[in-house]
Amino acid sequence: MPQVLENVTVKNKDIINKNKCKIAIKKANKIMKKKGRILVRKSGTEPKIRIMAESDNKSLIFKCIKLIKQSIK
Repeated sequence: MPQVLENVTVKNKDIINKNKCKIAIKKANKIMKKKGRILVRKSGTEPKIRIMAESDNKSLIFKCIKLIKQSIK
């Protein structure tokens, strides 16, 4: 299954605990449904948020990643 990993540089990694980001992740998971999966996590060593998505549908992957990235920036 194709997998895409995006690293987003942030000033504060706790941004993924903000409501705006949580809502975006829920929306992305809803869009993805059972066609793939999404993982969003803090980097342990760098000031980055890592967004990984995998699905057979590449356009769906990029749509979900873009949605989450917009909530982080």
